[in-house]
Amino acid sequence: MVVITAVAPYSRGDVIMRNKPWAYVLEQKHAASYCHYCFRRPVALKDEALKRCTQCLFAHYCGAKCAKAAWKDHKIECKKLESLRESKSDIPECNIRLLARMITKLRRGERSDPPEACSPPTERTYDSLCTHADKINTSVIQITAFTFIVEKLVAFLGKENMPEDGEVLKDAYSKLIVNAMTLYDGSWPYGIGAALPLGATRFDHACKPNADYMIRDGCVIVITALTSIPSIEDVRICYCNAMEMTVQRQALLREHYYFICQCEFCLDENRDNMMRSLRCPNSKCPGVIPNTVKFLPLPCTKCGRLLSGKDEYIRDAVELMGKINNQTASYTALFEQPSTPALIQQQKNALRDLEKLYEEVKNVLSPLNVFYLKLIVHLADHESTLGWKLHLEETDAYRYYHGFSSFLAIRLVLQGGYQVNSGLLDKAEESLREAETILQTTHGIDHPVYADMMDVKNVQIPQLRKMQKLANSMGAIPKSKQ
Repeated sequence: MVVITAVAPYSRGDVIMRNKPWAYVLEQKHAASYCHYCFRRPVALKDEALKRCTQCLFAHYCGAKCAKAAWKDHKIECKKLESLRESKSDIPECNIRLLARMITKLRRGERSDPPEACSPPTERTYDSLCTHADKINTSVIQITAFTFIVEKLVAFLGKENMPEDGEVLKDAYSKLIVNAMTLYDGSWPYGIGAALPLGATRFDHACKPNADYMIRDGCVIVITALTSIPSIEDVRICYCNAMEMTVQRQALLREHYYFICQCEFCLDENRDNMMRSLRCPNSKCPGVIPNTVKFLPLPCTKCGRLLSGKDEYIRDAVELMGKINNQTASYTALFEQPSTPALIQQQKNALRDLEKLYEEVKNVLSPLNVFYLKLIVHLADHESTLGWKLHLEETDAYRYYHGFSSFLAIRLVLQGGYQVNSGLLDKAEESLREAETILQTTHGIDHPVYADMMDVKNVQIPQLRKMQKLANSMGAIPKSKQ
């Protein structure tokens, strides 16, 4: 479906821009799930399966048409990926493969998009993209990162495919860091790839954005208004994770984009205080105790109880938050190694340890505490036995921190699915009704996620209700005497 872009001023749901990225790649874990050219993902049994590139066995395509269209960008990397497979070496990370594609396109002299790549039309080219290449040498972190990337890139592409001028590479790396966008397809609240668009890079950042974006209709980045926006110059998208504390967000933005954000979220101290909040020690009180940046407790939001920073309850909570950071980091590291039977057992043991940790913290840390959220995200994403309750708590946090957004909508859809599977049909319908309102804006009624959600809400749930009613009525019939 072709979506026509709107003209400012924009209203909620208006499509502000459609932009086919100049360069883009898929995350390795999604390599077999999406077409590497159009990003189609077969989900239904009737969908045509993807066909694997017969040479590198890494790239997958819908068929000959997509494979042919992608060949210009895939040709050089295909041989390199084949060599890695034969030598049983690791596939480079997403950002290295994206940089490799950028270098390849520059070697071909491609520095702009065809006119049809962006609507409304843009005059932006590769050369007009923002760069801070001159600042790389002023930061130890950036120098280290740049050196690491170059080593990986040379190992992947080979010296013969690298630019002769080192400044070209430094400029490309800087433009990647400053302008690249994570790609979301609207099915999960996680990225599936990375891209360097030209037109869409015009939009500035806000931790509380007024526009959302995702890929649709063949890997096209679609920017949609979440609220009324006066002009295209006022459009703001989010460059970072809005569920991190201000000091972390500002550090990332300063290091990668060279500015200090002063948006509404960054100036909201109460929001950060809630990110460190604890449950009220009075088990009968539903309130929470916000904590300042130095973990000095504020009064309970319900009963007004005020604790001291030296209180044992506060000290124990701070210790638990540190424990969450350490254990989740160790757990994540286990999935960055080649899989072996011994490692799989280690992963299972570590998951059980996280479940035990959850039992320690669930009555201490608030559901809006970001350390608590980090823990339940790890548990929920790895199918913990704690079940869909974890997803319910994630949804409440997404509602508080993200508000009206595609991230909240996807969480509501997932929550509704868990509730259906648990037989909580009224709750499921409530979740999906809220998701429907958001999806109409963020995804559009033609998106597969919206269609699947409407099928569950309007077809499957009524059918399950009938089955429940029939089962209940049969249970009420007295047994016949033999």
